[in-house]
Amino acid sequence: MECLLCNGPVFRPPTWTGLFSDRGKSFICVKCEAEFEPDGRRPPLEDWNGTPYEGVLDDANSLYAYNDAMKSYLRQYKFLKDAALAAVFSETLRKAAILKGRTAVPVPMHQDRLAERTFPQVEELLVQADIPFVRLLEKTTTRNLGRLGRKERMESEPLFSLSEGAEVRRADYVLVDDLYTTGTTLHHAAHILKKYGARSVAALTLIRA
Repeated sequence: MECLLCNGPVFRPPTWTGLFSDRGKSFICVKCEAEFEPDGRRPPLEDWNGTPYEGVLDDANSLYAYNDAMKSYLRQYKFLKDAALAAVFSETLRKAAILKGRTAVPVPMHQDRLAERTFPQVEELLVQADIPFVRLLEKTTTRNLGRLGRKERMESEPLFSLSEGAEVRRADYVLVDDLYTTGTTLHHAAHILKKYGARSVAALTLIRA
């Protein structure tokens, strides 16, 4: 098997699980894997205290730091549309403790952005990790928050609405996204879920910038 990142050989000891499914299999070589920096920290949710979004996220976790290797991965996956790379972190995502007892909700792209990117990238991460999920949200704007300052992000107009026909149960949810920067996207998404009855909302991101 070839590494999805460098095309070199992947040498890993075989496992019983890996013989019969993709679970437990490694899709990248040891050298490439070592270039990614695990994070595991809880993002600073307290930054949102004193705003209308205070307390909408009950917990959050990011799996990796935004180092050079991760920047390269994200560029190839998101902007060069290399869908096969969704499998790279599937095992790590599947083992994330914050998923336990919660229903996963992928943070969606706007339909115009989806047409550009050709596939729903956060959903594909979940599919490859074999994590069940429900679609509850719609993105209402294509506005690029990356160009806004911290204060402008926190004061921006709502980014999401509830999907037509979607039902938010009195349950525990975990929003899943690729990147946590200021947390604007996740707080806006969590606000909608809480507004329509979610008991608690956590967040899991692959990366923390």
